[in-house]
Amino acid sequence: MGRLKDLRNNRGLTQERLAVEIGTSQQTISRIEAKGDLIPVDLLVRLSKYYNVSVDYLLGLSEEKYNQASRDRMTEYMEKYDTEFTQYDTLTPEYQEIVKSVIHTLYDLQEKQNRES
Repeated sequence: MGRLKDLRNNRGLTQERLAVEIGTSQQTISRIEAKGDLIPVDLLVRLSKYYNVSVDYLLGLSEEKYNQASRDRMTEYMEKYDTEFTQYDTLTPEYQEIVKSVIHTLYDLQEKQNRES
């Protein structure tokens, strides 16, 4: 399933990290990505929610990534963080990668704190 691998790579996640995030094993992620194994419905729903994309998109039934709820959420984010998005767009690709790295690092730190508490 190329779309799943693309979504994972776009977020800079390893198979292990994604597996932890959605509550499955690295082996399951690997089998789905490499062999196109059938995805259990509960895992499909978790992946859809995690990536904020439609199930149809994950299954290759649609080129539309987002359902209406996802579009509404993205519109809300765009309105809320308009200045930040505009500033991000003016950064060089190298600085954009640094911003992404900082966000991933902060997320990981927060997750670690949540697990420890």
